[in-house]
Amino acid sequence: MLCLAINLSKAQDRPNRQNMPSPEERAKRMIENLDKELKLTKIQKDSITKWSTSFSKDQQALFSNDKESREARMEKFKAVREKQTAKIKSILTPEQAKKYEELNKKWGERGPKRDRN
Repeated sequence: MLCLAINLSKAQDRPNRQNMPSPEERAKRMIENLDKELKLTKIQKDSITKWSTSFSKDQQALFSNDKESREARMEKFKAVREKQTAKIKSILTPEQAKKYEELNKKWGERGPKRDRN
């Protein structure tokens, strides 16, 4: 009974996917962060917003697909993320693209460290 109670309490601690921000909200937040760091032009903001919203919708569809294994979804998520990164870099100036790479590394290091065993 104790194990069951602990498992149920941990399950309640997980974020509710229905409360996740919309693709448009995620794109807006991303643009705000990038603009603060890279000083984007209006044209860059518009282009990145368009692509980021599209990629966020793709990512959201992957997360809501329960028919595939988590590993398969994560591989597809990674591919979408790489495509998004390449597209954003193509919109940036060379100097901005270099700083964007540095930011991606920094932001990637902030994420939770998971035991992959």
